[in-house]
Amino acid sequence: MGVTEKLDDVPPGTDRLAFREWNDDDLDRFHAICSDPQVMKFVGDGQAWSRDRTGRFIHSAKEMFREHGYCQWALIHKVDGELIGYCGFVNSDDAPEIGWRLAPEYWGKGLATEAARAVLKHGIETLGFQRVIATVQAANVASIRIIEKLGMTQVERFDRDGREVLVYSADAGRLTSG
Repeated sequence: MGVTEKLDDVPPGTDRLAFREWNDDDLDRFHAICSDPQVMKFVGDGQAWSRDRTGRFIHSAKEMFREHGYCQWALIHKVDGELIGYCGFVNSDDAPEIGWRLAPEYWGKGLATEAARAVLKHGIETLGFQRVIATVQAANVASIRIIEKLGMTQVERFDRDGREVLVYSADAGRLTSG
């Protein structure tokens, strides 16, 4: 994967967004996002998360960042300073997998696309990723649009627990030129 020396960096922010490491104070706000059925509709089995499950996610993200230099970073809206979700990478057998989750009041404003572009750039230029994948439920049209805007192409389709799942992929050259 060619991860560089600077493993403690978070992606540079954008005009509207900042990325940071997770902290324990994020639990209440992030749980409000993860317990919203609208947000969780296309995540896993579609069930809202318990407070304990949300806490485990934050703990896992902190561990991943410490071990690998990347994670699904906390996403902060610069205008109001609010934690609005996350965007980042998780380990996958094939390649780092990009993903995001935003509070619904921030949907439809281009923020997920903006965050994903910044994270991809960081993954390629700072972390040395050669390829990135994304998995998405076929019914999640909004996320599919974002993935396609990023220049990723569908490479696989399968069924997971009765839900159709699509896998998208792109190599670093395609992502930086797209």
